[in-house]
Amino acid sequence: MEYISFKKLRRDDRISLFFPGWKTGEKVAFYSPHDDDAVLGAGYLLLATMKARGVPHVFIFCRGDAGYSKLEEKKGLAKKRKEEASRAYGILGVPRKNIHFFDIPDFSLMTRLDRLPPCGKGLFEKIIGRLRKEQISRVVFSSGYLEHWDHTAVYDVGVYFSSQAQDPILVDLGKPFPMKTYLAYSVWGDFEPSTARDDIRADLGILATEKEEQKTLQAVRAFSSQKRIIQSIVLHRRKRKTEDGYLELYKSIQVREPIDFSPYFKLMKKFKKR
Repeated sequence: MEYISFKKLRRDDRISLFFPGWKTGEKVAFYSPHDDDAVLGAGYLLLATMKARGVPHVFIFCRGDAGYSKLEEKKGLAKKRKEEASRAYGILGVPRKNIHFFDIPDFSLMTRLDRLPPCGKGLFEKIIGRLRKEQISRVVFSSGYLEHWDHTAVYDVGVYFSSQAQDPILVDLGKPFPMKTYLAYSVWGDFEPSTARDDIRADLGILATEKEEQKTLQAVRAFSSQKRIIQSIVLHRRKRKTEDGYLELYKSIQVREPIDFSPYFKLMKKFKKR
């Protein structure tokens, strides 16, 4: 497995290219809108985290109750998908105790995010409490760009909720813990266009071996109830293959990046004085 920075034009076999300042034993939260998304979009990074002696935690937000292609599949689907998820992430090496289900109905996650939404107590405190309890230092979440309403909601959780776990607020939810890295992965489509090049939207990538791709595919196939729905995504995986391996892409998200005042100071010197 190899790590790539398209921004730095660099390849490395150390996970620190993805997770700067990486330390053995760090815990990484993989936010999955539905049970299969983190396998489809971040399967290699899940494997890489464990290979680097880290501890992955999978946060599954929606119960998958809308994922039926035939009417007879509807009954008991949420329960079946939970079993499939435990099996799939188990194939990748994630222990059952590190899989956290939030059990939100599909297509309704956005309405459940607030601390006190109209429907009752929301997920805000539950997520902050879990991040602090597990001492999560890195978060990986779905792209919010034109994929799915629930994916956009999870992106918002990644960007706006996660950083709150390190702030000295709501201390009854646990001791604040520093957050170091925010990464977005893609499931259904490309990332949001950047200002530099429209054809290069991700800035990081993982090159996986044939063996690692096959293991990830084995985990994907554990979602047997979703075979028809994710068929196009599975077929598209063939386009990941290069002569060096299989490529999985990520976009770094800069949260609360401090303002650099120096360009403004420099520009002000060019102003004409009155």
